[in-house]
Amino acid sequence: MKTTIFFILIISLLNFSNSYAQANLKFNQTFSSMNAVHVDLDIKSNDIIIKTIKGSRIVIEMLINISSPNMNLLEFIAEGGRYDLKKSFNDETKTLILTAKKHKDIITIKGKEIKEEVSYVIYLPESMQSVHDTIAANF
Repeated sequence: MKTTIFFILIISLLNFSNSYAQANLKFNQTFSSMNAVHVDLDIKSNDIIIKTIKGSRIVIEMLINISSPNMNLLEFIAEGGRYDLKKSFNDETKTLILTAKKHKDIITIKGKEIKEEVSYVIYLPESMQSVHDTIAANF
């Protein structure tokens, strides 16, 4: 009897811990700096870290967490471009603009909304003079 109760308790604890599991994925995007002097980040996130690197490339490292343990789902939506940043360049001001998608459809599984959190580490060339973060400042 004690053994049966012990196994039921263990199975319950495993199910409870799995219900709070999260899938996460880290990937990079690389951009040419296009001789930009300034970078304008139009990214909605509370977690943005900016670092400098040697060279002329801009590297964006993203860590995505979703409130589901379904790693296949996360890989599928990431490969579909959901988290890709778009770039544009303003020739007059020599500003490179990196923009996240504004409209992202809500992800639901079995009627439950999946929460997403994206954090960024942005590596900029040492030659960049300034960075302006338009969304995180207002988030």
